[in-house]
Amino acid sequence: MKLRLIALPILALGGFALTGVAVARFNTPPRTGAAPVAPPAIPFPDRVAGVGLVEPASETILVGAHVGGVVTKVFVKEGARVAAGDPLVELDAREADARIEVAKAARVSAVAAAETARVRAAAAELRVAELRAHPRREDVAEAEALVTARRSALDDARGRLDRLLKVSDRGTTANEQPTLEFAVAFTTAQVAEAEARLIRVKAGTYPEDLAVAAADADAAGREAQAMLAQVAAADAGIRQAEVARELLTVRAPIAGTVLRLDAHPGEYKAAGPNAEALVRLGDISTLHVRTDIDELDAWRFDPAGQAVATIRGGSRAQVALRFVRIIPDVAPKRTLTGENAERIDTRVVQVIYAFENPPAFLQPGMLVDVAVAAKATKAAAATAPSPSN
Repeated sequence: MKLRLIALPILALGGFALTGVAVARFNTPPRTGAAPVAPPAIPFPDRVAGVGLVEPASETILVGAHVGGVVTKVFVKEGARVAAGDPLVELDAREADARIEVAKAARVSAVAAAETARVRAAAAELRVAELRAHPRREDVAEAEALVTARRSALDDARGRLDRLLKVSDRGTTANEQPTLEFAVAFTTAQVAEAEARLIRVKAGTYPEDLAVAAADADAAGREAQAMLAQVAAADAGIRQAEVARELLTVRAPIAGTVLRLDAHPGEYKAAGPNAEALVRLGDISTLHVRTDIDELDAWRFDPAGQAVATIRGGSRAQVALRFVRIIPDVAPKRTLTGENAERIDTRVVQVIYAFENPPAFLQPGMLVDVAVAAKATKAAAATAPSPSN
């Protein structure tokens, strides 16, 4: 019993001592060594800082396919310099080539049909012109000559019949009377036919016949126009097929450098707003940096202020920047550095700067730290609204 009374206070005091040692150890700040790389000195005592993303002067262009298909040819490599309009990637064009041939065959058929319709229309017009020219003098002369010839034949037949009837002793010629009578009747009918034809020739073309011929000519002309329209439609079909074929070749929209190539022969590439880009292209002859300025610091930002970019990594080189433009649209922050203390629930003003003399190793997509000389404090105070009482 006495041992328990002695041991319990001793154990309690030991526990308090251990707790004090542990608390003191945890509250002791850790020892930090010297920084492996000294931070660069910013030449502006009052500055606005932001994170910048290096990008081409043209911005990064995500070149996609107009239509989906299987990649058959890749004409470029990453890092290659291309001119505007140069082919980058070609998709399977066998079906498109076949459609061009079909369209060309349809045009040949349409041209043949149009030529046939044109000939018919021309013949119909000639027929109308011929009918309108009646009566022609040569046709009237021909009809009058036929009437004269038929009348002469009738006079001859009548003369022979009269001479036969005046003979009293006919003898062997008695049987010729029916023949001569038939000849007179026949030539009389021929004279009537010739005279009727002469009347018809002198009368010219009947209005009804001319109207029918004109209607036929108009119909033939319309058919010829329709066939010409078919030829034009066939030409448009060829152009449409050729455009569809051309769309299978992805071309460079600008002169620039191939930053990334995500297309290889045999791969299927889709088209559309959510499709993966085949080529990332940009003009890196001049590099820009898209800098995010916190909206809370926007009032201190001075577009005319000097600006420098500090390149991350071991070099910690500083490069002078030249102001290009401000993006007039405040947007949520998207360029993230991955630091633990980074704020992501903020909105930023994006400012575009151009590198004056960038180092050779600077590439699009790298992050840099940008510092801009802030507006003078007095000027800021002068522009600030006075507090209300």
